[in-house]
Amino acid sequence: MNLSTKAKWIAAGTVAVAVLLFITFRYAAQPPPPAVSVPPSVQLQESRLVGRKDGQRQWEILSRSVLQEGDVVTLRELEEMVVFQDEEPYLTIQAPEAEWERKTELLRLFGPVLVEGEEGFRLESDYLEWQGRSSKLLSPGPVQMLWRGMEISADTMTMDTEGEIVFLQGNVEIRDGGLVWKLEEAVYDLDAESMDFYGNVVLEGEAGSD
Repeated sequence: MNLSTKAKWIAAGTVAVAVLLFITFRYAAQPPPPAVSVPPSVQLQESRLVGRKDGQRQWEILSRSVLQEGDVVTLRELEEMVVFQDEEPYLTIQAPEAEWERKTELLRLFGPVLVEGEEGFRLESDYLEWQGRSSKLLSPGPVQMLWRGMEISADTMTMDTEGEIVFLQGNVEIRDGGLVWKLEEAVYDLDAESMDFYGNVVLEGEAGSD
């Protein structure tokens, strides 16, 4: 092998090594693919969860299953829920599942939901929201109520538990004995036991009533 041929082989080998090193360093310098982000979660069995406002209990839930994912707590197989007023039990609620957003203090109750209170108060809905910051119970969908012998239905309902006032809106119907009141909106003061009607009011007598 003459000097010229040997030089060519050396040059070719040098180029090959350089290419190999370039490829190796190029891929080695690339960052690894990002890891799949899995939100931290904590699951508890048989737990009692308490919601508070200004240090006082607003509500208390006993649940068989509690799953926390970030700021959302999911409760399943609810055994008992109590809403408090001045640290005293005010309402009891039955629902199969709930979801609590800690930052917004919003508690969602998935139905069927049954709410019961003093003196025969009863409320049924497919979905309820407890707004902790305002101490209000909201039903954005149809609601059925029973209070002092009156059967009440409405498209939406908001209950101010601190003021003990119930706001009913949309297709409000109140059955009291043989009378049926149909109206657009009603405001019921539970403490004063008074109800104000708004909008067009229609009063009907049921057939066969006295």
